[in-house]
Amino acid sequence: MEGDESFSDKDVPTRRTKPKVVKKKAKLVEAGPTKSAAKSKPDTGKTATPADEPKHLVVETTRAADCAEGELNPRGTEDKEKRKSVTTTSSAREDQTFQPVPWSYISDEEEMEVGEEEMRLRDGRGIIPRDVDLAEEFQIKYVGSSNARLGTTVKGEGVDQIKKTILRLVGLVPDETTPSDLDVFEASPQLVLSQEEQGLTSGQRETLFQEIFRRGGRVDVEDKPGWFLIIHKAPTTGLIHLCLEMAHKSRGASIYVAIRLCTKPKCYQYNQTLSSDVFPKCIQHQPNPIYTVMKVTDYNRRDVLVIFHLKFVSSVASNASNQKKDEETEMQINLICSGQPSWKNYCATEDLKTRPIPRSISRHHFNNESEALRMLSFESTIGMFMKLASGSQPIINLDDVIPLCYGMEGEIDARLKELGMELKIRRHLTLAEKKKVKYPFPGEYVLGRAAAANQQPEKGKTFFYTIMSCDMWYFGWTNTPDFKNRLVLVGGTDGAREYKRITEKRQKDRELEIGGLQQRDRELGRAEELCIYPPPLKAPTMTPYLLANCEDDDKKAMKTKTIEAKMIIAGYVAYLLGFRNPIRPNSDVGYSTNKCVFISLVDSNSWGEICEFVKLFWGFEPMLKKYERN
Repeated sequence: MEGDESFSDKDVPTRRTKPKVVKKKAKLVEAGPTKSAAKSKPDTGKTATPADEPKHLVVETTRAADCAEGELNPRGTEDKEKRKSVTTTSSAREDQTFQPVPWSYISDEEEMEVGEEEMRLRDGRGIIPRDVDLAEEFQIKYVGSSNARLGTTVKGEGVDQIKKTILRLVGLVPDETTPSDLDVFEASPQLVLSQEEQGLTSGQRETLFQEIFRRGGRVDVEDKPGWFLIIHKAPTTGLIHLCLEMAHKSRGASIYVAIRLCTKPKCYQYNQTLSSDVFPKCIQHQPNPIYTVMKVTDYNRRDVLVIFHLKFVSSVASNASNQKKDEETEMQINLICSGQPSWKNYCATEDLKTRPIPRSISRHHFNNESEALRMLSFESTIGMFMKLASGSQPIINLDDVIPLCYGMEGEIDARLKELGMELKIRRHLTLAEKKKVKYPFPGEYVLGRAAAANQQPEKGKTFFYTIMSCDMWYFGWTNTPDFKNRLVLVGGTDGAREYKRITEKRQKDRELEIGGLQQRDRELGRAEELCIYPPPLKAPTMTPYLLANCEDDDKKAMKTKTIEAKMIIAGYVAYLLGFRNPIRPNSDVGYSTNKCVFISLVDSNSWGEICEFVKLFWGFEPMLKKYERN
């Protein structure tokens, strides 16, 4: 497979089957989180037959000569050069003349000029850069998607079953024939604990390989039908590895692929291992990791701009040049994209004339993951505004949930202007004008009205709320209008509860600091009135407000989640434009504490509703204005 050496069977497929041409059915695609490609493709209605089943890969049944104990390749075997086969993807990657579909902002509405006699102080103001360090509670986070959370290692599918199978083969887990009245885990806890701490020894690896050889080179993975552990020789490199064999769909045909298992002790992962390495390592254990943020488009699509933002980790030599980093990461594009639900869903689009080929538009490499997350948030937030705006070309943004960008107000303003637009305040509404603004979403707006106190939980009804302090706001939804447990910290990691946890800890730390200084001065006999201490800190008061309700009997609550996404974007726009808490007088310039948003739920038609909600809640009318360069 292009860009991933672990799929050795892609070099020499065991069986080639011509894909059947299926007449595709029309379908209605609703807004919402991306669906799997499997669900997007029409059912052929054909039942699989033995002739359609893929053939297994060739396996090794004896060990090569001159191998050390617990190893599969002869002593002195070295890593091979990574395969660079010529494919449509590699040809697209090496096309030096490629240019992405150009895009720039085009205003789709008449930009109303506010007369001088009507103008108020903030009319015409744009994005406000904050000349302060971004506090911890406002830092960029990625809490919307588990496989992109900062500093986490994500366990691949079936890893626990692979581990269980391997341990059983070497005798560290009871066999199924063990008498049921003997609790082996209780009888031999040290044996299991030792494995967890040290991993398999050379002797235990040798036992594992010999047991697989004894069973013909292939062993079923427990509780994973169609998965096998095999000892397989890569046809391109000749290196032999312990592999996971599983069926893989390729252009309509099902073939078996071999994926190397990580050779790091205690690790049973298989993601991004390479068949060119004598001792393959998964991406978490490869040396010299770099974190890459990449903007990808469809190389074959010229009628529309396709954009998709990715953050992933790879391994390069410690002294690698930027060109080498580009080459190494470019080879992974196809593999990375093929594992993303939104890209797979796009590839299943009914009217595509050619097979999508991912091609990078931009690449940024970092040694620090937090810096990569910062760049991802910046690029994907710009992509969000492109999706909301009207442009010179249609746009398909494949991003699903994105981390919103904070602390880079000046950079966002500059990039939007490069695209021909700027975010500004069109006008500050008078109180009379604000009273005329209608709630733009389905449901009833109850903030500040007597109806807010009368809301009751009801099946098929959802509720929207905001949580605000003197310098923050947060938007969300719930199934109940009762907020008494909303800010309980246990089990919650959303932006509002993180704000509460951080600010309360800061207050407690200052109290301890002052108490320690006072204790020291008492012990030294210093007069209290002559001592100077840091000022105490008080965690801001956080107040929840019920905003609105919505009739939504859908189990997935898609209508509700779409409204929530628009409210979150409205709150982010308010942060960029330097708004304050509209309910609490004399508040500071505020920040949104919503860390992520599902932009798959919005489109260019959503911008008008977002602006109307900003007008209703803050009393300002925002606009995306055409930016004219001098």
